[in-house]
Amino acid sequence: MNLLTIFWAELKREIILTFRYPFELMGRLVWNLGFALMIFYGFGAVGGANSSAIPGFESGQTGRLVGLLITYIAINAINNASEMLLEETQTGTLEQAALSPPPLVLILLMRDMASYIEMLIRFALVLGVAVLITGVKLYLDIPTLCLLLTLMYLGLEGVGMMLGAAALLYKRIATLAQFAVMLVFGLAIIPLETLPKWMGVFTENFPFTKALIIIRQSIVEGVPFSDLFANGSLISLVVNTVIFLTLGILAFFAAERKARQWGTLNQY
Repeated sequence: MNLLTIFWAELKREIILTFRYPFELMGRLVWNLGFALMIFYGFGAVGGANSSAIPGFESGQTGRLVGLLITYIAINAINNASEMLLEETQTGTLEQAALSPPPLVLILLMRDMASYIEMLIRFALVLGVAVLITGVKLYLDIPTLCLLLTLMYLGLEGVGMMLGAAALLYKRIATLAQFAVMLVFGLAIIPLETLPKWMGVFTENFPFTKALIIIRQSIVEGVPFSDLFANGSLISLVVNTVIFLTLGILAFFAAERKARQWGTLNQY
């Protein structure tokens, strides 16, 4: 069974689940848009009626809105692996997945990528509505934006694999997953330049913030793809993605092997 076959099977599964529960789909769309707008206008209220007089306020607001809109994609990239494993464990089907011909990590990756396609379409819808409502000006280079979002997702998928590794061994990791969610949310709304210098190494190399900075440069500031490539930002993001995804896969392989040795793969 090749990668394309597995991916297509998981994508069909995602499409069926999406349209089988339309109320859940609408709820996700409303939640994504409503939460982003609430924070966006909340910060606008802090600035007051003359907020445009605040240096960088409007551009910062636009960047914050973009950050909030891609936060949902980032959170899902981090949580998908562990949530899938816990769901399979609770329903008693994890052992069947682990015994199937494709490696468990491959099934996990293909399922997450299928989920990402659905999220990307939803992101496009929510972004379009948000732009119409807020009137913000964005420089939308669709191929560049899709590439940057995909690189961000794959890098955070590596972080998600690490959480999945912990879920395989220790099962209950809800607190750790919640911390990851709050971390991503905080990084989306806080101006990164205001963070303490000792946090610089982390924020500059964490997949979400590394991608967020480049995405803001692209669609908020209008920096063209050629400049992102020439100044090394894009290459740096690709390297970062490869490193985190590789570390996540290796951590998952190690945890799966240990869980098989302990005989706790399908125990909750």
